[in-house]
Amino acid sequence: MTVDPLGSDYRTPHEALIELSNEGLAVLDATGRYLTVNPAGQRVLGCDETDLIGQRSVFLGDGDHPQSEGHELDGTIWIGTAEVEYHVRTAQLDTGGACRIVRFCPTDPAVRDRRALAAFTRTAAAIACENKLDVVLDRLAAEVRDTVGMATCAVILVDEATGALHHVGKSGLPVDYAERIELCRRQGAPLATTKAIDEARVVVSKKFRDAALADPRWQPVHDILRTMDWDTYVAVPLVVRDKVIGALAGFLTEGRAPDREDIRFIAAMADQAAIAVSNAQMFKRLELQAAREERRKLARDMHDSVTQALFSLSLRTKALELSVEAGEDIDLLEQIRQIHELVCGAQTEMRALIMHRRPAALGEEGLVPSIRKHVAAVAAREGLSLAVESDDEFYEFDEAIEEDLFMVVGEAIHNVVKHAHATSAIVRIRRSFTDASVLTVTVIDDGVGFSGPRDDQHSFALLSMSERVKAHHGHLTVRSRAGSDPAHGTTVHAEIPCLSSSANSGAGR
Repeated sequence: MTVDPLGSDYRTPHEALIELSNEGLAVLDATGRYLTVNPAGQRVLGCDETDLIGQRSVFLGDGDHPQSEGHELDGTIWIGTAEVEYHVRTAQLDTGGACRIVRFCPTDPAVRDRRALAAFTRTAAAIACENKLDVVLDRLAAEVRDTVGMATCAVILVDEATGALHHVGKSGLPVDYAERIELCRRQGAPLATTKAIDEARVVVSKKFRDAALADPRWQPVHDILRTMDWDTYVAVPLVVRDKVIGALAGFLTEGRAPDREDIRFIAAMADQAAIAVSNAQMFKRLELQAAREERRKLARDMHDSVTQALFSLSLRTKALELSVEAGEDIDLLEQIRQIHELVCGAQTEMRALIMHRRPAALGEEGLVPSIRKHVAAVAAREGLSLAVESDDEFYEFDEAIEEDLFMVVGEAIHNVVKHAHATSAIVRIRRSFTDASVLTVTVIDDGVGFSGPRDDQHSFALLSMSERVKAHHGHLTVRSRAGSDPAHGTTVHAEIPCLSSSANSGAGR
């Protein structure tokens, strides 16, 4: 370098360009140590050139954990409180050796915003598409960690009953860290996570590592902290319907403090985590509700089909027992044959309920033929006069309607046998006279009827029939007159809007 007549240092055009560049520029030797750094680079690194020369570059990591051994390297790194983008390239020197050229500058806020938006969008998509909560929250923690530049990140839920903290989503944490933290909590360690949850606010705990190593209550994590450069801990509460259920939290490395944009992003992701947890809880409640409804429906179906067969079986065996005790002349083999048929029928219905949730005969024969077959079997078994009338033998419906109508008729006939003390009954299946789109199913018996309270089993049967009809936007009426009335008997009438509205279109084939 020479001195010009005005007394200022003389530089070549290339040197002047490097000196005046707004980007940081540095030349590294073959071992990754600084040979020269321009003024802009010194400002970014926070050191004078004299302090940097000979030091290993932060852009290549430390000697034990180099970030790259290749010819090119791009990335970001946090230096102090600023995120810095860098590009490393290999160049040849005039002497024949090789050096590395580093170009670096603070990350443009717009780039950070785009990266945060991309992370937010990916997380929202995961919440919408992924049905495993642990997978979603692990992804969310990783997105926050990478975007903010944290050493660790975790989604932590609090147990309302015990106060225990459960790490349900995590990134960068040792495998047993959650168990160790729980031990610290039980020993009375002041957890920033608990503070954020209890006070429903963002908590930033600086110099965490030094404070924890000096406190015996943090002893379960001391050996981890001694090997880490974790320094600042950030915890943002998770809120679901004005209730704090946990926190999104993590560590930043020494010298790195979260800025306002970091906190805003972490808070936005905490809202996403809260949505994911809330959705999972809602789905769990719905699954439980569905399971309860399925059990209730199975109980109803069993009452409507298998219970009828078992009731008939109990009557038949009791009658056989009494006949034998009385010494009556009976056809024992015929009685046993009928009992065997009842048992086989009950087994068939039970198998259909468990495996298919659908009466066995319906799939093969259709609704009206299946009802005829069922009614004929009951009539033969019970010695009653039972008949079926229909204006179309080949009505076709979807499986749910067929199943429920079959069950309604079966339950009504069962009530005739069990409660009515009737001698005859008739089942009518036809279009409504007033609305061709409505199917009517009517069961009329000449039994004793009823006028007062019914027993629990009878009430359950009526409720079961009503629920089945209402499930298809229909309605059920039960009209009964006691035996003292000349027009005694019971009429069960169901109407379901399930047919074509054209009277000539035919409900059948």
